[in-house]
Amino acid sequence: MTSNKIFPKEWMEIHPYTNTTPTDMYFTTLANELYRQEFPPELPDIYRRKMCLYASAYLEDTISGLGLWASFIGEHERLYGKLLPFWPAEENYVRDEVNETDLRFIIWNTWEKATYPHPYINPNDERIIKLAASFYDTLSKAYETAPENERLNGYFTKFNSEKEAEHKLTWLFAHTYLTEPAVAPYIKDMAPHHRFIIPTGPLALFLHEWIGILSDDTSWKTVKDLFPVPETLLEDMKKTHAEIYQKFTEGTGGKRIVYLDGYESLHRFLADILKWPDDEDHMLPQLKKHKDFILMVHPEKGILLAKDICAYIADKNNPLYDKEEAQKHAFRLLTEEMLCPPDLLTYCITNRLLPDAMLPGEKEQMLVSQNADFIARHALLSFYRGD
Repeated sequence: MTSNKIFPKEWMEIHPYTNTTPTDMYFTTLANELYRQEFPPELPDIYRRKMCLYASAYLEDTISGLGLWASFIGEHERLYGKLLPFWPAEENYVRDEVNETDLRFIIWNTWEKATYPHPYINPNDERIIKLAASFYDTLSKAYETAPENERLNGYFTKFNSEKEAEHKLTWLFAHTYLTEPAVAPYIKDMAPHHRFIIPTGPLALFLHEWIGILSDDTSWKTVKDLFPVPETLLEDMKKTHAEIYQKFTEGTGGKRIVYLDGYESLHRFLADILKWPDDEDHMLPQLKKHKDFILMVHPEKGILLAKDICAYIADKNNPLYDKEEAQKHAFRLLTEEMLCPPDLLTYCITNRLLPDAMLPGEKEQMLVSQNADFIARHALLSFYRGD
C-alpha cells in the first residue's frame, strides 16, 4: 500500500551516506511539500515521489556545491551550444540558482525514463510545463533559506582511499538524482565493472567523463578501470578490415554506405563486391526474411549491417527512402535499442538524414531535428555510445 508521505528513507536512497542530519530532514519536508502538487493522473505514484525527491535534490545540489547539475548543463552547452535540450533558457536564467526550465527537464527526464508502458513523453506537454511552474514557485522560495549540505560540497573533487573512490563512483553511476533514472531499469543485471563501460545520466556520459568534469584532481587516474585503455586491433584484423574497405569502396565508386532491396541484392553484393564465398556459411541465409539492408564500411572497424530501416533514411543515394514511412517510424531509430547500429545512427544524425523523424502521435518535427543526438544519447545509452 502506497503512503501519502515521502519518508527520510526514500531521501537517503539517493544519497551517498546513511546517517540523517537536520539538513536531510529539511529536504525531505520540502519533497513532501512538492508531493502535494497536482500530478498527471496516469503517472504512477512511485514516479510522482521520484519527481519530488529529484527536484529537492536538484536544489540541494545547487546550493551545496555538489556540481552535478552544473556539470550536466556545462557539458550540454559544450556539445550543443545551449544549456538544455528542447527549450531555450529563460531570459532570467541564472546558473547556480533555481530555474523553471531546469525543473521542466527534471520532470520530463523522470517521466520519460519511467519503466511503466507509455509513449514517448513530449517535453512540451502542458502538464510538464504546469507542474514545473508549481515546483518552481516552491523551490525558488526555498532557495533563499534552504541549508547547505556541507557533506556534498565538492564531493567528487578528491578521495582519500580506494574504498572511498569506489563508493563515490558507485553513487555517481546509478544513485544520484541525475543518473538514477537512466540506469534504474538495468542496474539489477549489472556487475560492478559495468560502471566503467556503460554510460549513465541524461547525456550518456561514462564515469571517466563525469569525473573529468567534476574534478581537476589527477588522482582519479589511479582508480583501476575508471579511465579506459584504448583497444588496439590485432594486425590480422586490421588487414582484414582494410581489405573489406578497399573492396567495398572500389565496388561502390567510393561510397561507404549502400542500400539494398531484399536478400537477393544482399547476396549479390557479398558475393560479387566483397568476394565472399558463395555458400550457406557466408551468405547469411538467416537474413532471407528481411525486406531491405544497409551496409556501411569503415577502414578500421570493418563492416556493419542494418535491416528493415532503409525507408526511414533520406539519403539521396537511397532509392528505398519513403517519406510517409519515415514520418511514421524514423523516430524509432533514435529510441529503439539495437534497431540502428551506433555508427550508422551517428552518420544519419550528423548528415541530417532523418528530417522526417517526429514524436509518435505528435507533429513535433523541429524539436526532434534540433535535439536528435541528445534524444539518442538519452534513450539509448550504451546502444548509441557503447562503441
